[in-house]
Amino acid sequence: MEPPENCQSCLRTVTEAALHYRRGDELVSNPALLQCDVCERFACSECLRIYDIFSGYDFPCHTCARELEKARLRGGGH
Repeated sequence: MEPPENCQSCLRTVTEAALHYRRGDELVSNPALLQCDVCERFACSECLRIYDIFSGYDFPCHTCARELEKARLRGGGH
């Protein structure tokens, strides 16, 4: 699927600045919107951050990242 021209999370039009994603203290530039690994929405840098959760280069949007953190804190699972 081709990335859309608008962020599917906040609906803003994509600009050059919206494609500089944060990974810790560094910025990672991407030529198009990144897709959330969980909900699969394409999101701008205001709505998605590169996290080090499973592989060290994971792309959950902020909404999904909060849910993953809640699940981690609750424990349980496998």
